[in-house]
Amino acid sequence: MIYSTTLDIILALTLSTNKMRSYVLLSGSSNRPLALKTARELNIKLGKVELQEFPNREIRIRILEDIEDKVVFIMQSTIGQAERYIIELALIADAARRKGAKRIVAIMPWFGYSPQDKIFRTGEPLSSKVIIKMLEATSINEFFVVDIHSTDVLKMFKKKVHHLSAMSTFINYFKGNLKGDWVSVALDNGALERAKEFSERLNLPLVRFDKTRDRKTGEVTFHKLAGDVKGKNVISFDDFVSTGGTRIKGCDFLKKEGAKKYYDCVTHLIVPETTDKLKKSYIDRIFITDAVHLDPKRKFGRLKIIGIASMLAEFIKKFAR
Repeated sequence: MIYSTTLDIILALTLSTNKMRSYVLLSGSSNRPLALKTARELNIKLGKVELQEFPNREIRIRILEDIEDKVVFIMQSTIGQAERYIIELALIADAARRKGAKRIVAIMPWFGYSPQDKIFRTGEPLSSKVIIKMLEATSINEFFVVDIHSTDVLKMFKKKVHHLSAMSTFINYFKGNLKGDWVSVALDNGALERAKEFSERLNLPLVRFDKTRDRKTGEVTFHKLAGDVKGKNVISFDDFVSTGGTRIKGCDFLKKEGAKKYYDCVTHLIVPETTDKLKKSYIDRIFITDAVHLDPKRKFGRLKIIGIASMLAEFIKKFAR
């Protein structure tokens, strides 16, 4: 299988233009649409990478771009077929080193296995650290991640890691546009620090809740801690949603407490099938980013996707020296 398009042919004709730049942006196959948007923000063409499969489905990589003595940025979210995308990233990085890259930076809008940052039961691995050690053993010099679930994961890196949050993208979208009486909410203590910053930057009161989860059944129960949502509109921000259970039950609890509207902002939607449940929920609007590619068939009216390409482009321009 070859991921070549008519656009790739056009890109090949622009190699002479790319030669003038001190950096190149390449992409794996996990979120090529975001890489293309980021390249447009940078006013460059996305570097050409030939990605094929051998008959036994092993990956074959070839970089068809002049990258000698340039900073090479490789964009790859490791989600869905996470293990395959991790291998893709490692192979592209090795090919870049062998082709003379000056520095290699992995841009990982979603860092796969990052939520597995703790050991809950004897016999389990520390999965996030295993993945980090694997990737640090490659030719990658630095990493860039977006809204990592826990700062504990950042401490596991030995190589340099840059951490940005899509919170600014949401802030810019909502600032001055929230009409009426709004409050920000932290649905659990794990989201409290993010919720505090989010509420402060939007100049909104913060309402705190917490949840308990039955380890056997997975059942979530919410508890009121501080603040009031009665007669008010509620907005929240968190790093990712997987099954959607917390958001949906949180919404039900907020509505029972008297909330009028509930807007849920999440950087990463990591389980596409969750949109089926979110669509049936009472959440008034759901905002996610394109850090993780979502099949257009999964979109629905109350779901809004906010792009982060401009944020990624600013990072690249800053670190491409």
